[in-house]
Amino acid sequence: MSDSSTLKKIADLTWSLELEGAKSAFEVVQKIVETKEAVEGATEKIGIRQDQQASDELREVRRFLDNSDLDLNGPECVLLGSFFKHREHVDLLDTRSLNVTLDSYGRKPSNTTSTVENLEKRGLIEFVAGENLHAHKTFRLTEQGYLEVRDLMGRLARKNFSAVS
Repeated sequence: MSDSSTLKKIADLTWSLELEGAKSAFEVVQKIVETKEAVEGATEKIGIRQDQQASDELREVRRFLDNSDLDLNGPECVLLGSFFKHREHVDLLDTRSLNVTLDSYGRKPSNTTSTVENLEKRGLIEFVAGENLHAHKTFRLTEQGYLEVRDLMGRLARKNFSAVS
């Protein structure tokens, strides 16, 4: 049903009501509009908060990767790099693009593919495609992987804070 025919039906129905009924219908419609405006405003605020959180997390990961005083091992680099790419809205990662990202910070592990495979065995990463011998593997962080990254970031932040103090 089109909006114009719906509006026409509502108008006809409202016209058929007594004055008090029409006033009551008006109040109901006004409350519905106010509620929809409130929901829309809240949804927009939530989106802004989520964008700000993603931006803060990206900034924090960049600081960790860029800090040459932090001694990060291969799995830590892969986890941070994977989290970084996911926060940039890259759902499926591949070892080639992860290598490029990590190498730009001077943090590329000696063998990203075997590191990813070891993280998969620990349940932190799941493979999606490209599991043959010579293909770049496609993967994503698991829920457990996200928890591990957040724990790692907390440890690094504390370590970095104590080094500054």
